[in-house]
Amino acid sequence: MEINKGRFENRFIRTESVSPEEVGFPFASQVARLVRQTEGRKDEEVSLVTSAPLSLLPARLWLKLNRAGWDIESGLHQRLDVSRNDDRSRVKGSDAMLVLGMYRRIANSFFMEWRSHQRKPEHVTTTDFQTLMDENHQAAAIRLVLNKRPSLKFLS
Repeated sequence: MEINKGRFENRFIRTESVSPEEVGFPFASQVARLVRQTEGRKDEEVSLVTSAPLSLLPARLWLKLNRAGWDIESGLHQRLDVSRNDDRSRVKGSDAMLVLGMYRRIANSFFMEWRSHQRKPEHVTTTDFQTLMDENHQAAAIRLVLNKRPSLKFLS
């Protein structure tokens, strides 16, 4: 029993060693069934697959790592998805994805630095920050990143 977002929550996990052929996942070594029972909500059940054997990833550690994984989702990734529509990106080229991802993370870092100097940092959003940026320069930077044959001519 633990408190998650102000609600009581029970989490149970059952693990089992498997072979890749049994579950249809290459390199699978273990599967788990995770059940979350949260006060005021319907029970949630998820299936998990890993290449880590039971000896390296016992059930208690898997529960801990599963919980820790949400720190990433609700931290940087959530900010990137909400402010930059990261999950809806249709960029396909690997180089473009890398550069665009770096651009988004740099822009997020600038926002976080700017935010830390605001009088009430918990009340400012990336939208506030973007409003302060010159939209023409941001658009030019995005065109530079996404263009197959980039040129700095339109930046001047």
